[in-house]
Amino acid sequence: MKAQINGIELFYTNHGQGVPLLVMHGGMGLDHTLFRPWLDALSDTAQLIYFDHRGNGRSTRPETFAGISHETWIDDADALRAYLGHERTIVFGHSYGSFLAQEYALRYGQHLDGLILCGTTPAMDYPEVIVANAKARGTPEQFQAAVKGFSAPAADDASLRQLWMEILPLYFHNYDPKTGTAMDENMLYSASAFNHGFFKCLPNFNTVNRLSEISTPTLIIAGRHDWITPLAQGAERIHAALPNSELVVFENSGHFPFIEEHDKFVNTVSAWVAKLD
Repeated sequence: MKAQINGIELFYTNHGQGVPLLVMHGGMGLDHTLFRPWLDALSDTAQLIYFDHRGNGRSTRPETFAGISHETWIDDADALRAYLGHERTIVFGHSYGSFLAQEYALRYGQHLDGLILCGTTPAMDYPEVIVANAKARGTPEQFQAAVKGFSAPAADDASLRQLWMEILPLYFHNYDPKTGTAMDENMLYSASAFNHGFFKCLPNFNTVNRLSEISTPTLIIAGRHDWITPLAQGAERIHAALPNSELVVFENSGHFPFIEEHDKFVNTVSAWVAKLD
């Protein structure tokens, strides 16, 4: 389905029943299929609202990303909430989506019943840690692919897909190639969104000094072996600054706890959402 909002078509699909839960995917350059089927197991707890950010996946892809910012993407998300008739919602953000979720909470907190941040950080201000983690955990080929891929824009969608599949094992504590195949199967890549998000927007992302303004009940989920949003630089900083937050560490996961420790993830989120009621 597509919502006509803010002059574009935003792709979305609903799954399950219960409290509305707006799901923000990461990337940029990826799409909502990253979460499926794994998050579908929350369908007895919440109505999952999957969507593709502007310029990503099946949503409108503009001819130019000039003028598009984090503010644009979170305004789209709130417009989708209103379009679907929900006065209040829970927002789940993973990876880059968690950066947007933080900014959504700062801008539209009056519409939030809860905030779930997974694989998150308040600022990507630790490049030396990321490089060291990639070198320590990846093969020489994966390390070189990561350095090259995050140093220059992707040439096209196929190049982004190739980069993603090459470095995907870094995002897991124990990588299963079958999982990678499943994640790739329905993904519609967008090099333009990746290039704009990573090279134009992300350098300006920093919520460190504003986290204390977020009063929304917040669940922070972190994988012990996350190479790109490590615990110390990510979840622990946010937890220390948020007055109404709970941190759950997944000891056998990397960047995708909802895949690697699926049952624990579903039980953790379900129990937390129940407490909101």
